[in-house]
Amino acid sequence: MENRKLSLVLIAGVTLLLAGCGAHSNGSSQQSSSSSLIAAKTNGKVDKDNQSPQQSVAVITAYAGNKYGNKWASTAKSAQQKGLQVNLFRTNKYQLSDNGQGVAYNVTVNGQPSGLVYTLKGSNVTIYENANAGQAKKLGTVSRSKMVDYLNDNGQGQLVDNLAKGAKVVDKTNGGLTSPNTDNAGTSTQTGKYGNKGPVNVPSDMQGTWYTADNDDDGTVTFGSHTYRYDGPDGGSTESLYKQDNSFLEDDSNATDKAVVDATKDWARAIFVNAKGMNWLCIHGWTQTAGAGTYFAVHNETINGKQVKVLVEAGGADLHVDAVYYQSQDMAKQQADTQYDDLDYMN
Repeated sequence: MENRKLSLVLIAGVTLLLAGCGAHSNGSSQQSSSSSLIAAKTNGKVDKDNQSPQQSVAVITAYAGNKYGNKWASTAKSAQQKGLQVNLFRTNKYQLSDNGQGVAYNVTVNGQPSGLVYTLKGSNVTIYENANAGQAKKLGTVSRSKMVDYLNDNGQGQLVDNLAKGAKVVDKTNGGLTSPNTDNAGTSTQTGKYGNKGPVNVPSDMQGTWYTADNDDDGTVTFGSHTYRYDGPDGGSTESLYKQDNSFLEDDSNATDKAVVDATKDWARAIFVNAKGMNWLCIHGWTQTAGAGTYFAVHNETINGKQVKVLVEAGGADLHVDAVYYQSQDMAKQQADTQYDDLDYMN
């Protein structure tokens, strides 16, 4: 795809994580005894394919609390009343055996310090405890799909709902995970420099990880509150999303000056565009002067008889659809290369 291959394989900070299916892991979906569960069993079920970011962090917290007990269990119990807050840090803040995609998710009760951390890699989650006391203790790695199965098998849907209500995800990375070197983060995200007019707020329903298998491309995009990341067969990269001063690229030298290009290599300019009945987030490279940009919009499609939230990617002057992303790898593979009647494709 034209612009995604330019400089736009970006992050997300954050990333928060929507439910995905996964590879084999050491997690288990076997039922637990009722006495070991955090909450009484109910009939409510967790949906694998239509999770908000708040529900996603709640799923991981509820699973870890039930599966591993101890501090995870007490945190999950307390967070139902006092509020669940997940703080995002770069993984170099902790000593972890697997840094995943470079972001550490610190699970807390209302922001209070804790040593509970997890990382993400594809559809798998690696869970730790005691991360504040030197080398963190790894408890296990499990796919998010198996987490949902475990919680549903053990009647913990209401617990997930309780944790998701009012849950917060807070980026503590100084502007969106744009650089692994925290010493450089202050200058690289400075508002007012190089035409930077501040961060663009990604809509909450777009945030999280999305999966596609269209075009023989097993890829993911992850949106944070101000960030975007693409991962595909050729690897991935990250960028933060900012508003750009309209006059910045009127000076042609800004697009070619090596110092400017290097300083803004982890930035993208983003605007919102209403077209074809959808509200699109349009992304360009910061110094990109050619090409129509890459567009993303959240949309609903009927799949297997129910309404499912999807992420549509489009590009070109006519805004033709390039790919459709889903909230789980299972559904992405099931729906690979499906063309929907209400979307505009090239062919």
